[in-house]
Amino acid sequence: MHKVLKLIAFMSIFLFIITFSLPLSAQPKHWRATWWSNPSTTIAIGWTQTNKGEATIHYGERNLDTDDQAYPYEFKVNTPERGKTYWAQLSGLKPNTEYAFQVQTDDGMSRPLWFRTAAAQPHRMTIVAGGDSRNHRIIRKMANRTVAELQPDFVLFGGDYTSSDSKKQWRRWLEDWQLTIAEHGRLIPLIPAQGNHDSKSRLGRIWGRAHPKFYYGLSFGGQLLRVYTLNSERPAGGAQGKWLDHDLTLHKETLIKFAQYHKPMRPHVRMKSEGQDEYIHWAPLFAKHKVDLAIECDSHMMKMTYPLWPNRDGEDGFERVGRGTVFIGEGGWGAPLRSVSDQKSWTQMSARLNHFFYIEIEKTGVYRISPIEVTGLSIDSQGLSSSIGVKIPHILAQLTLATPLKVPQVQTKQKRKGIERGYSPLMLTPLNARFNAKAKE
Repeated sequence: MHKVLKLIAFMSIFLFIITFSLPLSAQPKHWRATWWSNPSTTIAIGWTQTNKGEATIHYGERNLDTDDQAYPYEFKVNTPERGKTYWAQLSGLKPNTEYAFQVQTDDGMSRPLWFRTAAAQPHRMTIVAGGDSRNHRIIRKMANRTVAELQPDFVLFGGDYTSSDSKKQWRRWLEDWQLTIAEHGRLIPLIPAQGNHDSKSRLGRIWGRAHPKFYYGLSFGGQLLRVYTLNSERPAGGAQGKWLDHDLTLHKETLIKFAQYHKPMRPHVRMKSEGQDEYIHWAPLFAKHKVDLAIECDSHMMKMTYPLWPNRDGEDGFERVGRGTVFIGEGGWGAPLRSVSDQKSWTQMSARLNHFFYIEIEKTGVYRISPIEVTGLSIDSQGLSSSIGVKIPHILAQLTLATPLKVPQVQTKQKRKGIERGYSPLMLTPLNARFNAKAKE
């Protein structure tokens, strides 16, 4: 009899816990944000919810002066875009403005979050750029946590989010991406590119299908910056090459031009084949239209080149010049690292390390690229060590473009460290301001 009573009591407690935890588990999760259109006046917000009913996103300008946040606007999502993924593209927003929002479902209101639209005029901005987050979740979590600390305006991600593109791996990736949301609740937009480990269908499901071929351009700060996301999983010429040439021509007055894509033109690892298709079709356009920076991935190591100009007689088809395109990469957000085995004479620095790049752009167009190494971290009861990396935002806040970026070693009690060090940054002025292909250093 005593055992029966204990069993009944246990089952009652179990049912109580299950009953009151269901609404929490059904709340929207896997938050992410990106841009399908003008970053100054729109944003696309995605999430996952177990209940496939109607969802309404309530939003309004963020008010820090009161705890009673007003939401004068709403956007209804009747059905998920695919599976359990919901998307809401908000438009008609004010440039360079913070908006708070909550999502209402049949299970109640979600946690409050917020985002910031891009500026419509030249404005200082910061960017995190990298890719290849495939395998090692500890590194991936540390990199994501660091994004939350740095609070960039947006992230450029060059593909290979997972290793097998499976539903399970993507679920884990989305869970880890939540670490980019700081305690104050800001969603940092990610601009996605496709890698060789990413299927078009899965990538479209995760990031939306506004750009079904995954090559597109977005402008920031008016004519300050245009970012080109290219797709090395498709032919570099043909329709993609024609589009790139046409769009670069349309935006010839833009001061700075960046390109991101997955497979490098000239990988710094011998086991990787040369990107001849990209070199033949994109390198001449980069030179013709003065593309300042090319962000590459795929090889799982870090490199920064000097400014380059395509020259068939140069080493691997490039010559080092005073003003040209700088190539950085090659993916280290958590994928298995490879050793640098194909160094070039025009390589400024390279190393076998996990990393991403921190890019600072002044409204004048001067910009600085700093590789940041990300190392392993200790796991505590919360899943991450809260003491790692906390000094970094303060250090970055004190910098000017005249100050070298030297991220000090973070001292912790753990044997394994977080952000360990920075490297000499590369400081550049936009090619559109002054360009001389023959002025060699």
